[in-house]
Amino acid sequence: MAESRDLLKISEKWIRILNKNEEHEKIPRDYGTGDLLHCSEIHTVMAIGKNPEINVTNLSLILGISKSAISQMVSRLERKKLVEKYQNSGNEKTILLRLTPRGNIAFLGHEQHHAKIYAAMHQKLGEITGEELSLIIRFLSAIEETFDECSREDE
Repeated sequence: MAESRDLLKISEKWIRILNKNEEHEKIPRDYGTGDLLHCSEIHTVMAIGKNPEINVTNLSLILGISKSAISQMVSRLERKKLVEKYQNSGNEKTILLRLTPRGNIAFLGHEQHHAKIYAAMHQKLGEITGEELSLIIRFLSAIEETFDECSREDE
């Protein structure tokens, strides 16, 4: 069993990783369209790309943010010509979202960005066993559950 000083070292490393990730995500990036996209914008593009024919309500559920915030984000992405709204042919009241050709370029560019990150991580980790992978997943799940519990306590 891990000692409390070991858990403290893990906690300190985790906080450093979170801080570095936060700094990394503040920097807008070009994913092949010539537009500098913030993290929230590319994650919205990715969610729409992975969920064809999605509406604002379902997109807000997937991303965990309000419909109002999604509507504002979609408007911004429409101005950048990355996303477009269209009506469902079976139900004219339903407004759906899809990526434009430029949005698809950003989607694929972001996937390539992640592929580079995963390749670098794989190189640093080397081959890992199924047992090691299970431990990593268990560790990350414990962190996620702890964050969820802390969030509920804050409500």
